[in-house]
Amino acid sequence: MSSYLALSLATLALLFSHAASAALYHVSVDTRAFTGQALLDFTFLANAGATPARAILDNFSGEFGAVFDASPRVTGTIPAGVVLGNQDGGDYLTQYVQLGGLFSFDIRFDGAFATTESIDASLFAVTLYNADLTGYIGDAGSLVEFALSPQTNGIPGGISVVASNELAQVSAVPEPSSLLLALGGLGLLALHRRRQS
Repeated sequence: MSSYLALSLATLALLFSHAASAALYHVSVDTRAFTGQALLDFTFLANAGATPARAILDNFSGEFGAVFDASPRVTGTIPAGVVLGNQDGGDYLTQYVQLGGLFSFDIRFDGAFATTESIDASLFAVTLYNADLTGYIGDAGSLVEFALSPQTNGIPGGISVVASNELAQVSAVPEPSSLLLALGGLGLLALHRRRQS
């Protein structure tokens, strides 16, 4: 019975470490094919009944300029880190950028949206506009969208990511704690296998 328990615990540790690893995302935007100045826009919107959530952005790199416009509840600055919320119409931050290089940042979301029963979702979008805000750079629309789905009919919600533009790449970044959890799970599996032989 103890070997079954060890195997079960190891499997759970690996599963939870995989689930936790999707909590942090790294976004990179490649503008090397363009020149001049542009506007990089971060927008976090939600339907009226959505569970409160925050988008926390940090680890910025690239040639960011001054703020063009921001909603009053946005806190922080680029490159230090910014926080946007999804309540009361949502938040936005539009920042000047110098094209011709790579931009990147990390993003994570907090709030109980995945475990709170609701039908109202939230959407975080990253869009690159020309400098006078009259058109998109690259394909029309957002570079990246994060859809935060609530729990519905007892089924937990989650985050779905769409990088709809060839300029943007998104990758999940494992948190250090989830890496430790995965290593612990592998260690328990190894111990279980060793005791069996």
